[in-house]
Order: sequence, then C-alpha cells, then structure tokens
Amino acid sequence: MELTRRSDYACRIIRAAYDSKDAYVSVSEVAERENIPYAFARSIQHDLVHAGLLKTVRGAKGGLSLACDPTTTTLLEVLEALQGPINMSPCAADSGYCERCRECEFRGVWKRADDLMKEYFGSITLESLFEGQRRA
Repeated sequence: MELTRRSDYACRIIRAAYDSKDAYVSVSEVAERENIPYAFARSIQHDLVHAGLLKTVRGAKGGLSLACDPTTTTLLEVLEALQGPINMSPCAADSGYCERCRECEFRGVWKRADDLMKEYFGSITLESLFEGQRRA
C-alpha cells in the first residue's frame, strides 16, 4: 500500500485548517504555504468537504476550516476519504478477487497487515497528531 500524493496533500490541508483554529484560511494561502498546485488543492478541498472533514465559505473573508472534531477524527478517516479503504492487496478485502484466495497462505498475512495499519491510523486523532508534533 502506498499513500498517494493526493492523500499527503490532504493531510497538509487538514493541518492548515487545524492551525487556523476557528478562522477561515484561503485555499490559495494553504496551497502556496504547502507547495501544492492550486488546482490540485481545490480538488482535494472538494473531497474533504464532501467527506465532512472541512467546511468552506466563499467571499473575501472566506476559505476553509475544520468541520470535524479533531479530538475524535482520525488519520484513518482522512486517508480513507481520499483513497478509499486501505488494503495491502485487493485479495485481503475481497476473497473473490482470485480463484486462489481460499488456499493462499499470503492472504492471511495481507489481512493482518491491513488490520494493523487500520488500527494504527485509527488510533491517531488529528489533535494528538498535531499537538504531539508540537511537543516533540
């Protein structure tokens, strides 16, 4: 499993929204500060709004801000909002993926790796991630 550039940029956009607290921050400001192409940032912002993680307001004092509770929203939720379910291999999620899934000794390994990743990313709230980084 590889995190996409889109997911990396989404995490940066979420961090910018978190840092802005209750104020709105413009997408262009975030894109420039995080070195994200503006059109790409807008597209990602749309996905994050659709997932309920961000909210946006138009106008001179508009921009984006968090729409989720950073104390309960996890990194897993952010990643899955952009990439969909996280899986090491398609067969880990779908036993019908190939005819060998039932007897394949690797499928159990991939499923366990999925479980570990989901457990780990699901244990990291946005607040613990961003505040922990500041304390480190």
